[in-house]
Amino acid sequence: MKNKLTLTGANILFFVFTVLLLGYQFIAAFMLGNEVYDSMYAVVIINELLIAGSVLVYCIVKKIDLKETFRIRKLQLRPALLIILLSVPLFIAATMLNNLVVYVLQFIAELPPQNLPIPKSPGELAVGILVIGLMPGVCEELMHRGFLLTAYERRGSYRAVVFVSILFGLFHFDITNLIGPIFLGLVFGYYVVRTGSIFAGMLAHFLNNAVAEVIQYLWADPASVGTMSLTWQELLGIIAIGVPALAVAAVLLYLFRHATEGKTEIIPPIARPGQDVKTVVTHWPVAAVLALYVIMLIINLFAMMAVKYFIPQ
Repeated sequence: MKNKLTLTGANILFFVFTVLLLGYQFIAAFMLGNEVYDSMYAVVIINELLIAGSVLVYCIVKKIDLKETFRIRKLQLRPALLIILLSVPLFIAATMLNNLVVYVLQFIAELPPQNLPIPKSPGELAVGILVIGLMPGVCEELMHRGFLLTAYERRGSYRAVVFVSILFGLFHFDITNLIGPIFLGLVFGYYVVRTGSIFAGMLAHFLNNAVAEVIQYLWADPASVGTMSLTWQELLGIIAIGVPALAVAAVLLYLFRHATEGKTEIIPPIARPGQDVKTVVTHWPVAAVLALYVIMLIINLFAMMAVKYFIPQ
């Protein structure tokens, strides 16, 4: 007989995994030092295998139904095509949201550049799409739109989408990459709830990361180093593209809603929003993850401020 996934068990695993992942990343950065950039793909691969392995092992040990928990169901063609069409406008919108944060923070601290390698050839692009696109698209979706979403759905389908999207944003542990993932997490969760298939989230996640890799390959300068910064003219340009992209995404999401009408059961919420927030946030594993995020944020901000104001350039 298969057991049911509990919210308490899911939250505890998420906390334990978060601590282990942060410890691993700290050790990797310490051991690799200046070579961490060159070894970033290996770091990402291990990260993703840890994510997928932790939830799968937990479910197997606890005898939890994998098919039900991870929503292993066929993704129909029409929703899949709409997810593909939505990938570019959603990526642009998420990029705009992240850059709004970057623009404000650059006046406070010296923001480091991205630490993922920029593809310089078609072969490197293919590797980047595999490591940065496919692996997170599968492994992170198993954790968030599979394991966590199923656990939280007892509080209501759409309420679960919101809570898990916030955890998804926190999971990145990067203030400059927080709002974008939360926004994307909302959409990916919506896809999965409406289709009843984890493959909807996997496809969307993969496409988002693959689009980022292609854009890096086509337009980023591999020789450029330095800090992350934006002029107000650049920000206006990003907003001028991002707002229409949001409008296009809204239209396509409306079509997606109609294409998935009646396909799955939408579980209604069991409590008022404020009561749900209090219940989730005060649960010790979630509170501990939030505390870790705030501590890491403060440490990183002080470090970046020290670079900006006290270390000669």
